[in-house]
Amino acid sequence: MMKKISFAAIFFALSLFVAAPLAHATTVTEVQAMIASLRTRTESVAITGKSADKDLNGLLGKLNEANLKLDQAKFCDSIAKLNDFKAKVNALIAAGRINQDPAAGTTGQELVADADAIIAALNEL
Repeated sequence: MMKKISFAAIFFALSLFVAAPLAHATTVTEVQAMIASLRTRTESVAITGKSADKDLNGLLGKLNEANLKLDQAKFCDSIAKLNDFKAKVNALIAAGRINQDPAAGTTGQELVADADAIIAALNEL
């Protein structure tokens, strides 16, 4: 009986040791894919007002800069660009100039949540 318990305990410990790094493994390529997905969602979000095109181009520019910094392995700079992106989206939300209705497509809050997920992934690199 003791051998079965010991074997089970060792097997369990080894399975945790092997599985744990895989669960938290994040690569630059995965983060780049996340940024690309956020870019696509940003392109589809409805922004209103006379400077809507300028605002959209500014948001896309911040994502491009975040991706460039990621390519250069400047993770802190990439996070800073994503925080700039979030600040701009939050300003558009506060002004009521970005979609907040999930039924109408991508919302500003979803963009912020996606940027937060990317920042979390960058912090694991």
